[in-house]
Amino acid sequence: MNKKKVFLVLFWVALIISFECIYRMTIFKNIIDGDFIQMLVFCIPTSILLYTITTLFGTKFNKIASSIIVILLYVIFFAQMVYFQVYNSVFSVYSMTNGGQVFEFWRTILSTIGSSAYNYICLTVPVLLYFIFKNKIFDFSKNSLTVTSLSFACYIFFLSISFSYIGTDRKAVYSSYNLYLNTHAPILSAKKFGLITTMGLDVNRTLFGLQEKKVEILVDNTPSSSPEIKESYNVLDIDFDKLKEDEDNENIVLMHDYFNSLTGTKKNEYTGMFEGKNVVLVLAESLDPIAIDKELTPTLYKLSHEGFDFTNYYSPLFPASTADGEFRTEWSLISSRGDTLTLYANRNVYNPYLFSNSFDDYNINIYHNYSGDYYKRREYFKKLGYNNFKSCYYGLNVECGTFHESDLEMVKASYKEYIDSEDPFFAYYITLSGHLAYNRTINKMSIKNWKYVQELPYSEKVKCYIAANMELDKALEFLISKLEEAGKLDDTVIVVTSDHYPYGLSEKNLNEVSEVNRDDAFELYRSDLILWNNAMETVQIDKVGSQLDVLPTMLNLFGKEYDSRLMMGQDLLSDSEGLVVLANRSWITDKVKYNAVTGELIVKDGGSIGELYLNKYNNLVDNQFKISNLVLQNNYYKILFKEEID
Repeated sequence: MNKKKVFLVLFWVALIISFECIYRMTIFKNIIDGDFIQMLVFCIPTSILLYTITTLFGTKFNKIASSIIVILLYVIFFAQMVYFQVYNSVFSVYSMTNGGQVFEFWRTILSTIGSSAYNYICLTVPVLLYFIFKNKIFDFSKNSLTVTSLSFACYIFFLSISFSYIGTDRKAVYSSYNLYLNTHAPILSAKKFGLITTMGLDVNRTLFGLQEKKVEILVDNTPSSSPEIKESYNVLDIDFDKLKEDEDNENIVLMHDYFNSLTGTKKNEYTGMFEGKNVVLVLAESLDPIAIDKELTPTLYKLSHEGFDFTNYYSPLFPASTADGEFRTEWSLISSRGDTLTLYANRNVYNPYLFSNSFDDYNINIYHNYSGDYYKRREYFKKLGYNNFKSCYYGLNVECGTFHESDLEMVKASYKEYIDSEDPFFAYYITLSGHLAYNRTINKMSIKNWKYVQELPYSEKVKCYIAANMELDKALEFLISKLEEAGKLDDTVIVVTSDHYPYGLSEKNLNEVSEVNRDDAFELYRSDLILWNNAMETVQIDKVGSQLDVLPTMLNLFGKEYDSRLMMGQDLLSDSEGLVVLANRSWITDKVKYNAVTGELIVKDGGSIGELYLNKYNNLVDNQFKISNLVLQNNYYKILFKEEID
């Protein structure tokens, strides 16, 4: 092998390792850690394979193929770095084919690139060097059969070493073995194996599927079939053992075992407190505590500090941003699909606890002040039995096509459709005014309300964010006044949750206003849950919670019969320990915060937590991802409640 051939081999090794290191530095804020050597091991076979491919044919073809691969890898790493910095996730292969929706917020993307310009310049340098020197120091001629065979043998050899490395790490929930073979956790995989291997796993799982295997099912000490459980817990009389006898599908049997192993949550003094009352549910676009101010947004301030005052609520960002936040709120399940069709993909899945089913005796209306085609919401809601969905271009009489349509105008255009209803009503608003980008160039709501914020001592982006959310405050103020006029305010419960934190703002932006430091991997997602009724006394709830908990909390408050074991969230008013699950498998309980990426454990009171506690919640979080997917993939609820449906 001549010197130029050796340089070509070294180039592919250097390119892959440099790309992976720059990616690690951008995403995980360091390069060398406990997983660095393993990542290097996986880079070698990839590099050798690329060398082999680009020396298979004639010089001209090999040179063109090499250039295409270099550009393709550059684009993939560049895009993944941007995507992670915006959405805190690894985008899937499917998302690459739906870039129109995934990457449509180009101003935010440009801002992201600008804030980490050094990293993107570093990523670009190897590509520039390649095109400058490719004709001078590389030999792209066709290798002999002997050399090609030797190259392929080296690829197999180093691939075997990679697999052997995996075999040495098998015990932990997120061990290399489980992440490679059993568990879909792209962020953790990218840290251990590198981005290229992670995307290779994603392609394989997209084409052939992944049957995620359980690591461990933890069984509570109290049998779920005991009389005490049935009397005082929110559980149904489901004979899982009998169901197992009649079931051949191992995945269904696994879910029967899993749900049967859980105790569920207790009924409590608030069970049925709001039975028969009207509901106004608001999924508030990017709502954050920094937008809740006594002077600027007095209605939001009042609602968040009265009623049930949740002091430790979080709105984690998952890969599909709003679609994932909406899905977790409506289903109390975790979708690992991670793309813009998260909602639509589950339109044919039965869930007895969706609002359309659990509040089926209510007059249900859903409103969204953006296109009903986005996320295919119109088809999604219709298929799930929500017959009264109105949006821009589909029955909602507001000015559309401006992007950043008014929440206030949406409420004004819709409230008469339900406020005089003889039956209890359930009005569900999916808002838009708080959406990025936060500037006075395109954000109509920021422009509209600028005069109220222009003198604030914050950056323009933060002031525009607050101004945009003032429109939601006005909408709630208007609706409350109309409910009071109609004599229905005391008989109406208002629930407001964010879909996700405002990722259009940096941590620095958030900290301009926030009373809590938002720089860490947990507090970035701190949010607020509003659950308010005008006639109730204020109750402070310190338990941690997130969107997953909204549905079961509402079902308990409204006295609905449900089985709390069948949801990933829990009633926030019960005495069970709270749990917040982040997209990267990190978690927060009432006692600790655990970073699954770094392994860092933060005990809130400065005490100590045993290994059993850590293992319990690592397994529980892993179970929630896997069981959620199995429920959706197998339409489990339809099988479980077949007799009731029939």
